[in-house]
Amino acid sequence: MKPYHAKLLSFWFLLIAMLFTASFLTVTAIFHELNIDIIFHILVYSILSFLPMLIFRKRKTAFLLSLAVAPLSFFFESMHSIISGWGFEFLDALANNIGIIAGITVGLFVRLKKHFENESTNINGLLENPITHRKQ
Repeated sequence: MKPYHAKLLSFWFLLIAMLFTASFLTVTAIFHELNIDIIFHILVYSILSFLPMLIFRKRKTAFLLSLAVAPLSFFFESMHSIISGWGFEFLDALANNIGIIAGITVGLFVRLKKHFENESTNINGLLENPITHRKQ
């Protein structure tokens, strides 16, 4: 694993731990009052589902870990509803899933872009120079 992948993986685990901790806090009610709760959910869960698409080389592993964020989000929402007494917020769960879909979509586009860039450099390296008939 490359060093920057290890840093991203550490950040991913830290973000999961922070969300787990936040699900036990009742202080998060301030986000509801400021009406930034939905934006927060979308951003955090899009990052959580996007990072595995960058970190893991195997497509299946990256995609499954990105999808695994969805049940994790329902678990965190359930924990938050039990502890805070707010009840299960359907809108928060919907925002989580919108963020997950957005993160996976952007991750797929980044992976496709990287794939085609790698493929084009491989093809360019194999082409012959028409004047010298040697590989470039």
